[in-house]
Amino acid sequence: MSDRDKIRLDDLDLRILDALLTDARATFKELAKNVDSNQKMVARRIEKLVKLGVIKSFTIEVDWAKLGLNCIAYMGTRTAPDVSTIQRLYRFIEKEPRIIRADATVGVNEYLLLAIDRNVETLRENVATPLEPLTSGISTSIITKNLKPLDYKSIIKLLKE
Repeated sequence: MSDRDKIRLDDLDLRILDALLTDARATFKELAKNVDSNQKMVARRIEKLVKLGVIKSFTIEVDWAKLGLNCIAYMGTRTAPDVSTIQRLYRFIEKEPRIIRADATVGVNEYLLLAIDRNVETLRENVATPLEPLTSGISTSIITKNLKPLDYKSIIKLLKE
C-alpha cells in the first residue's frame, strides 16, 4: 500500500480503536465516555472504520488450555517445487482444524503455521505426521510460555507518533 492509499485516522479514531482493543463489547455509551465524545459520533466513526476495513471484526480471546487444548506450536515448512505437492499442502492446511493460522513467509521457512492440539503426541499424530510427505522439512517449536501476549494497543501509540 502506497502512502497515497494509506487510510488516515485522526485522534478520535485512534482513541476509539484503543478503547475497543480494551473491550470490544463496550456499548457506544461506554465508548463515548471513554473517548470524550458522544454516542452518535462514536457510532458513526465505528461504522466508518468498519466500512474502510480498518476494523475487520469484533472478537473474543479464548483460553484454549481451559478446554483441554494444551499444546500450541509454530511449525515452519518448506515445499518441493512440485506443483501438485504444493496444492496438496494448501488443501491440508485449509482443511486441518488444528492449524489455526498459516502464513507464507520470506526467510528460512516458506510457510509458518500456528497449530493447537491436546498434547504433543496428538499434535504429532494429527498435524506433523500428515505434513511430512507434503513438505521438504518441518521445524516445530512448542510454546512453553507466553512472554508477551498480543499487544495491539501498543500499535495505537506507534500510530500517534
